[in-house]
Amino acid sequence: MIEPDTVPRYSIAEIERRWLVDPSTVGDLSGVPYRVYEDLYLTELRLRLRKIVEPGGNVLYKLGKKYGKRSRLSEPVTTLYLDEREYHRLSSLEGSFSCKRRYSVAGGSLDVYEQPAVGFLIFEREFDSEEAAEGFVPPLFAGREVTGEPEYTGFRIANRGT
Repeated sequence: MIEPDTVPRYSIAEIERRWLVDPSTVGDLSGVPYRVYEDLYLTELRLRLRKIVEPGGNVLYKLGKKYGKRSRLSEPVTTLYLDEREYHRLSSLEGSFSCKRRYSVAGGSLDVYEQPAVGFLIFEREFDSEEAAEGFVPPLFAGREVTGEPEYTGFRIANRGT
């Protein structure tokens, strides 16, 4: 953890909670719109290259950095939006890859992994404050909470296939 008053310049606090989800508790998602997230976690760095394909086909490219937890729920993050050329140049770097479908459900995001952990599901919800996060009651399909457990970060999930 970094010191609570050491917030990197231009970062914002990402306040979130995460839960494992048993696929049998979710129901049919075939008619629910989703975004496709392709993430490349760059080797030996704390950087994530991300491509997001929206339901209408629009594509977003981002480079993000997480700086380490300030508390159980909060972590400073910085995001830089890229153009397609910049994304493709960076995508040739070495790293661990994951691909997931992200559904907006129950006021949060249900991530259904396609690579490398096929069929692995996580529900996550972001909040404006730690107080709001602590008071949130998750939907019935949410299983065991894994907030703050390193093995359930996007980086670790992407590395399950390596």
